[in-house]
Amino acid sequence: MIMIDEALKIINKFIPDKSNQSQMEIELKKLEVEDFSNKRGTNLEKAVSMVFPTIAFIFCAFLISNLIGMWIGFIFKTQSPIFPIDDRMYQIIMVYLGGFFGNRTVKSWRGEK
Repeated sequence: MIMIDEALKIINKFIPDKSNQSQMEIELKKLEVEDFSNKRGTNLEKAVSMVFPTIAFIFCAFLISNLIGMWIGFIFKTQSPIFPIDDRMYQIIMVYLGGFFGNRTVKSWRGEK
């Protein structure tokens, strides 16, 4: 916003006609609004691209820790530190991981990053 105002001050010095000045101001304001909307969309995309892999990593770590706990309990014949998961939570985890890694697989087949 400050940069646009400074640019308008400089432009007004070189363009003496008031109608041309107002037209230039309108064009710069349109560019400013367009720039703001473009920046807003990229922040949301960055947040989504960070959150979904983090959740997938947490779910995978949770499932792997239970698997390792069962192996430790089986090998050493002791009580293993298994975190209980009810059936509904397990289904949510599986659907999420299937969708997440399925989406990545489809993107890799298409050649997208």
